[in-house]
Amino acid sequence: MKRILIYSLLPLLVFTFACRKSDNPKIPELTKVPVMKLTTVPGSDASIDVAGSPANFKASFNVDMLFPEDVKPSKVDIVVRKNGNGAIKVVKTDVTTFPTNIQVTGQQLIDFFGPIVLGDFFDFGADLYLASGQKLQAFPATGVQYSGGTVNIPTSSPTLRYAAICKYDPAVFQGNFRAADAFGDADGAIIVLTKVDDTHFSFIYPSVLNPVPIVVGVNTGNNNVTIPQTTIGTHWDPAFGYPNTATYANPSLNSGTGTVAPCDRKVNLNIQWGSNAGNLQFGGGPYSLVLTKI
Repeated sequence: MKRILIYSLLPLLVFTFACRKSDNPKIPELTKVPVMKLTTVPGSDASIDVAGSPANFKASFNVDMLFPEDVKPSKVDIVVRKNGNGAIKVVKTDVTTFPTNIQVTGQQLIDFFGPIVLGDFFDFGADLYLASGQKLQAFPATGVQYSGGTVNIPTSSPTLRYAAICKYDPAVFQGNFRAADAFGDADGAIIVLTKVDDTHFSFIYPSVLNPVPIVVGVNTGNNNVTIPQTTIGTHWDPAFGYPNTATYANPSLNSGTGTVAPCDRKVNLNIQWGSNAGNLQFGGGPYSLVLTKI
């Protein structure tokens, strides 16, 4: 052990005596830069509806400093880009008061970039001008944006995105849907969707006894859906090949995520099934469940 310790120290000694003052140049002077925060005004459009008229899109968002007590920029320009491309357009120049409200229409975006189609997205950010005259771009052509490292700070939102989607219509997601089920029990079956409210619908999974409706929640801003863990019946149905044992009691949906596609009239789900009220989980999941309106 003593020999090992001696040998281990040799590289450290060599390194120590090999260091020179010139090997440690001074760190460049750091510049303190404020971080901007962009947030959509509640009730304002959160996405662009391509099923209607994209020109009718009206967004309202506030531009503020993430840390109000921080050093203020001399001014800010609000800019936007489409689909991550380098063509940057200026929405508003010379913003000096914070918070400031910015309003944008679909027609403005069309004038900037041309027609808006399904899948397009628009990122808004703030170009900063410091007191020294230095300009820091929200979306630089090369390198990392000045606020790139702040996205993990709670409440931070240095950029804001609006996507072009086919907006959710609760009237579409009710009635008969044909199932394509990777789990197998509902494959080819007709599943009835029932409206719960303007952002929720429900359905019954066919292979359980005494079924309980599965409620799906829809984020109407981006068409993402979530299903909380829930017990969906009293037992997995032996008629589908499940043993009539306690292991298969209290069938459960352990987790569920996915999307709705209003233009295609589809629901795309990824579901992890289980039993014993979520304490057991079937392997191989999550399983795809696609529901298409018929």
